[in-house]
Amino acid sequence: MKFLKLITLALLLSLLSACNSLPSKFEKPQVNLAGIQIEELGLFEQKFVLSLRVSNPNDISLPMNGLKVQVDVNEKPFATGVSNQKITLPSLGEAMVKLNVTTNLSGILKQLKTLQNQPLRYTVSGTLFVPLVPGGVPFDRKGELPGFDKLLTTK
Repeated sequence: MKFLKLITLALLLSLLSACNSLPSKFEKPQVNLAGIQIEELGLFEQKFVLSLRVSNPNDISLPMNGLKVQVDVNEKPFATGVSNQKITLPSLGEAMVKLNVTTNLSGILKQLKTLQNQPLRYTVSGTLFVPLVPGGVPFDRKGELPGFDKLLTTK
C-alpha cells in the first residue's frame, strides 16, 4: 500500500512539472503557404506537394507529430492531405513542412471555370498535432494571388 502511494505521488509530481513547463501564455503557431509543386497529374486524381512555413511565436520549442490540411481556392474545396512528419518547432523560430495533397478532376474543373481573370483567393486550414495541446492546434490562413492573366504577362 505504501508503494502504491509513493507511485501515485511520483506521477502527480511529474504531471505538475510537465504543466509547469508550458508557457503561461501559449500562442498558436502560424502557418503560411510557402509553395506548391505538381507531383503527379492523372485523369481522375492530381497530386501536389504543399510547402508550409510553420512559425513558433513561443519561447519554448514545440514538438509536432504531424498535421492535416485542406486547401480551398476561391471558397471552393481544392485539395486535402495529411502528414505524420515529426519535427520540433524551435522556440521563436520556424520550420518548413512539405506534405502531399490530392485533388480530383471535378475539383480542378470547378477551379478552371473561375480562374480566368480573377485573383486566386486561397485558404489553407487544418490542425497541427502538438502533444502538449490535446486535440491539436487549429490553423486558418487566407491569402490572394493575382489571376492567371497577371501571372502570365511579362514586363
